[in-house]
Amino acid sequence: MTLQLDPATGTAWQRQIRDRKAAEDPVSHPADISTAVIRRIDIATAKPVILAYEWLGCMPAVVWFAFGMYFGSDLGGVVTYSPEYTENLGVWDKYGYTGKIITLSRGAELHWAHPHTASKLIRGSMKMLPERFEVVTATVDSAAGEVGTIYQACSFDFVQMNTNARYGAIIDGKTYTSRSLTRAFGTNSGRLLRQRFGDDAVQPVEEKAKGRYFAFRGGKIARKHNRRAIADLIKPYPHRVA
Repeated sequence: MTLQLDPATGTAWQRQIRDRKAAEDPVSHPADISTAVIRRIDIATAKPVILAYEWLGCMPAVVWFAFGMYFGSDLGGVVTYSPEYTENLGVWDKYGYTGKIITLSRGAELHWAHPHTASKLIRGSMKMLPERFEVVTATVDSAAGEVGTIYQACSFDFVQMNTNARYGAIIDGKTYTSRSLTRAFGTNSGRLLRQRFGDDAVQPVEEKAKGRYFAFRGGKIARKHNRRAIADLIKPYPHRVA
């Protein structure tokens, strides 16, 4: 079964997945968040949860750290952290973030987990990162119905940094972003993709600019200094359209 984002309600992809799985699996699980424990986990442990619940349906190309929240022996949610993919282009030099920024690249919680699993896992896992990472960033994708509610709940700051248009495509009914086209097929060129799959099989889709959230770690002085570097870019939180 393929789920599509409901344009009328804007219900986020992961919420749709959790609701479906809850209907399929009514079995009770332990979900007392007061006893939940966050642990560092390996990629192999995180991967099945990410593949089952995450909009992109794949793991990041590189994962530096993965953490899970356990309710007893049951894994209730995972997050992964990866390199910030534009760091080697010098994008963050002018903000002083180079060498100390990391991306919260994936995150998902199982349908039975406590409603506060994601926020506790994000904040708890951030504390477990190496000290050199003073800036944590994460993106949200409007194509997945995401506005970043969880990052707002975790007191991240919202920034809309890149408004340049990019194009993905729908191929045989599956939606790909510009980056996932390159990852899957070695190119995001519409011409080359049409040559490969046929004109009728490739439908170009303009990608909306992704929202980006930032959180800051370390001592009070470091947090204030790093936040001040993007102060003029911080905008009010976006909200889901009713």
